[in-house]
Amino acid sequence: MYELDKSKILNVMRTNAGEVLKKIHDAKGKNQDKTKEMNRFLDELHSKVFEILSKEVDKSQLPECAFLVYYCWIIVSLECRNYLWNYESMDLSRRSGELWESLVKLCWTFPVKKNVKRFNAPSFEDVQKQIKKKFVKKLKDRGIPDDLVSEIYNDYDKIWSLLGESINLNSDELFETFDELDGEIFESETKHEKVIIDFKGSYGSNEKGNKERLLTVARVYDMLNHYELTDKPYRCMLAVRTVEDSGHNYLRQLENSGLWSVERGNEVYDMIHKYTGFNILKVIKKHDLSIVNDLDENTAKYMKSKRTSKQDKSFADHYLTWW
Repeated sequence: MYELDKSKILNVMRTNAGEVLKKIHDAKGKNQDKTKEMNRFLDELHSKVFEILSKEVDKSQLPECAFLVYYCWIIVSLECRNYLWNYESMDLSRRSGELWESLVKLCWTFPVKKNVKRFNAPSFEDVQKQIKKKFVKKLKDRGIPDDLVSEIYNDYDKIWSLLGESINLNSDELFETFDELDGEIFESETKHEKVIIDFKGSYGSNEKGNKERLLTVARVYDMLNHYELTDKPYRCMLAVRTVEDSGHNYLRQLENSGLWSVERGNEVYDMIHKYTGFNILKVIKKHDLSIVNDLDENTAKYMKSKRTSKQDKSFADHYLTWW
C-alpha cells in the first residue's frame, strides 16, 4: 500500500511553483492578469501531481489521494495568491467558499460507495410542461367539464408566469443513490432518492435573496414529488460550513419550510460520509490537516493578523477554519 505524505506533496508543489511565481510577481501587468497566469500554472501542476500519484496508489486509495492532493494544492494556491497581492476580506471570503466546495465535491467524483451517481438537473421548461399536464389530467379525472378545465387552467397558467420564463434547477451537487446499478445489488443505509445539495462556505445576513431562490427551486422539485413525476423522490439539502449569527434566521426559515434540510459544520462531513462512503474527518486526522498550520510562515502570519470588519475575527479563524 502506497504511503501518501502531505509534507512531500506540499514540498513538490512549492518547489515547482517557486521560480514561476517569482517571474509572474516581478513582471509588469495588472494583478488580476498575474493571478490568472498563476492559476493556469497551478492547475497544470495539480493535474501532473495527481496523475503521477494516482498511478502509484492502490485503487482503493484513489479517493484519499484525490482529496489530499487537492488539499495541498489549496494550501499552495492560497500562498501564491497572497504573495502576488495580499488577500482582502471580500476576495478571501469568496475564494475560501469556492475552494471548500471544490474540495468536498471530490467525494462524489471519487466515491467509495459504488451505488451513488451524479445526474443532470432537469430543464425548467420540461418540468413546467409535465406539471401542467398532470394538473389538467387531475382536473379531468375528477369529471370537471372541459370548458371549466380550460378556465381553471388559464388562471393556473398565470400563476406559473409569476416564476418567470426560466428557473435554473441546477445546484452545486446533484446525485442519486441506487439499490442496484450495472447489475450489482447494494445494501445501503441511505434511501433510494435523488439529492440536490447547495453548498455554502458561510451563511450570513446577505442571504435573503438567495433564500428566496432556494425556496423557489425546492418548490419545483417538491411538485415533481407531489405529482409523482420522478422515478425516485427528490430531496433538497443545504450544506453550510459556517453559520454567522445573522444567518440563523434565514436558515431556520428554510428548515421550517419543510423543503430544505440543513447540515451545519461537521454534520456536513458526516452527511458526505453517509452518502459517498468517504470519511473526511478520518482523513483530516490521519494527515493532520489544518489550513492555517499548513500555510507557510508568512502567509499564516498575515491571515492571523488581518481581521474581518463585521465579525472582528482573524482571517485565519473566520475564512480558513474548515473543520
